[in-house]
Amino acid sequence: MQDTKENSAGARASEEEKLPEKIGFPEGVLIDAPVRFDVLSAMKGVFAAINKPAGILMDSYLGAPKCKSVMLAMREQKGKREFDRLGIESPYAINQLDFEISGAALMATDKKNADNFRNAMWSGMFEFEYLVLCKAARNTESEFTVELPILMHEERPVWIVSHRFGKKAKTRFEIVKSAGDYQIWRAKANIVRPHQIRVHAAEAGLKIAGENVYSRTPPVYLSKLKEDYRLAKGVEKERPLYGAVCVHLAKIRFNGKDAGVPEIGETEIYAPPPKSFAACMKKIGFAPDSFDWTKI
Repeated sequence: MQDTKENSAGARASEEEKLPEKIGFPEGVLIDAPVRFDVLSAMKGVFAAINKPAGILMDSYLGAPKCKSVMLAMREQKGKREFDRLGIESPYAINQLDFEISGAALMATDKKNADNFRNAMWSGMFEFEYLVLCKAARNTESEFTVELPILMHEERPVWIVSHRFGKKAKTRFEIVKSAGDYQIWRAKANIVRPHQIRVHAAEAGLKIAGENVYSRTPPVYLSKLKEDYRLAKGVEKERPLYGAVCVHLAKIRFNGKDAGVPEIGETEIYAPPPKSFAACMKKIGFAPDSFDWTKI
């Protein structure tokens, strides 16, 4: 009997040490519906990375919608078991991800780690890779760099280019694949500011699908891809294949020693695109390896 009790206690302890594969919030805490995020990578008591969907605010930033952020919701639910298993005392976002786009979102488990990670990031020690779906650009080079300083507009929650007052921003664009009227681009940056990828893409003539602020490009509809498309019976209006801005932060690379955690070493975090985004790209005609950043 004693052995059984010890084995049960050991199993519980082992379960406590295992990092959670997901974290989540019940209905009404973050948004009206319950929501769960995949944990992409983590080191207990140091950092965690989640796969954030579009339409969720990771942390507040200039021009962000006035809604509850993941960081605030986590602080309000301090002590939740899955947070404790990650060693989260007081979470701080490291990279800021636009509300309108999806992808890898890094958080530190406390302020000390946040300061170390942020210092490394703002010193250009990180690399971010975005998957960007655009309408085909006919007169654009296959690779180019946009280096334009940006800042938020004084009166509207949008970011604009300003050579006089803007903050330095640099993005490298590379075409990955083409299919029909669409192209997949890779956007790379070491430092990323709010709306940077979208502003730089628009300035370079890239029309991101579903981006209605800077390039005013409609989302992808099946009716535009399929000649014999018909609305289902009882359906009055067609819905887009993917209802958000077609930008996804797919990879983050960094070296732990630059963030004061040398034991992490060279780290690459991969975030697969949302299922509806992947399905949209497949409908267009892209093979899965076109947007699987682990194979590109």
